[in-house]
Amino acid sequence: MEAIRRRAGRRVERQGPAVRRALLDCARRLFAEHGYAGVSLRQVGRAAGVNPAMVHYYFGDKRGLYRQIFHEAAGPVLDQVRRLIDDNGTTDTHPIQTFLTLLMRTLARSPWLPAFITRDVLAPDGEFREEFVHTYASPGGTGVATLITREIAAGRLRSDLDPDLAALSLVSLALYPFIALPVARRVFDVPIEPDRIQRLVEHTTRLFFSGTGVSPALGTPPPHLQGTRPW
Repeated sequence: MEAIRRRAGRRVERQGPAVRRALLDCARRLFAEHGYAGVSLRQVGRAAGVNPAMVHYYFGDKRGLYRQIFHEAAGPVLDQVRRLIDDNGTTDTHPIQTFLTLLMRTLARSPWLPAFITRDVLAPDGEFREEFVHTYASPGGTGVATLITREIAAGRLRSDLDPDLAALSLVSLALYPFIALPVARRVFDVPIEPDRIQRLVEHTTRLFFSGTGVSPALGTPPPHLQGTRPW
């Protein structure tokens, strides 16, 4: 049962997991539609049916609220990269595919995330750019480059690859269909729904390995993708 807080001269305010979740869900929708700068705490509180002061209670301020929304989606991807690095190929022998699968499935489950990235990270006046670079892009990109370096050393990727550029290409292949979706959806049958995303994951993985694998013969997937649908 949610706790109830009463302040002198003010209405009763409910507190608890349901209120926190409502603030996150409503703020996520508003931020996706209007961007960070275009949303006020009053709008968030009104949409969630609570006093805007509850944002301060749970998240500190608007930036803390935005940060938590972003972290719920992007945090697990970064955590997975770290686990793959720590694992060092001991239990997961296909770290590139594992990373790509998680990233693209996360984007499919969180269709609002590309809007956040486009408006508040990539735009010239992106409010969240510096924090995104410091918290996610820098450690994540460095981590993926580390995984690629290890795959080169293991003989599973071409020895002439630049790990940093290969990491950029990998992330670009995964992210671009979602960033471009408002246009791409009108031209191509882009399978980005959660129940169809595996088709795009397999296609993207094959495309990457066809260009970077030791034997990049077109139409010959790496062993861990053999038997999957053709692209």
